[in-house]
Amino acid sequence: MTRRDPEPATDDQPQHPTWLTEGCPPWCTGEHGQLDHPDDRYHRSEASIVPGVVAARPVAPVTASLQGLDLVAWLGRYVGESVEWVVIEPIDRREPRLVVTAETARSLVQHLTAQLTRLQPR
Repeated sequence: MTRRDPEPATDDQPQHPTWLTEGCPPWCTGEHGQLDHPDDRYHRSEASIVPGVVAARPVAPVTASLQGLDLVAWLGRYVGESVEWVVIEPIDRREPRLVVTAETARSLVQHLTAQLTRLQPR
């Protein structure tokens, strides 16, 4: 998804939605419209697509339910709020979904890196 240039303003249609009272962060590629539902009024980054292998269901052993799944990761922040979050979810559905604050994501990356350094190189 890439940001389009805003449509030229007309007498009956402002260039930006009236509810958009702030500039978009540099990473926002979402399109904002006057008729956006209040729950959909957030900034969104372009998604990163990550092909992966995940456990499809909680069974033992975990390897019994591994399957290929394309994941997406993207940033978000509601208009008028300061909390930024990271979403990780399957590309073709909304569950399972992990949504964490940007601070938690940074900490998670550090801890995952530490865990992965324990593995033997292949």
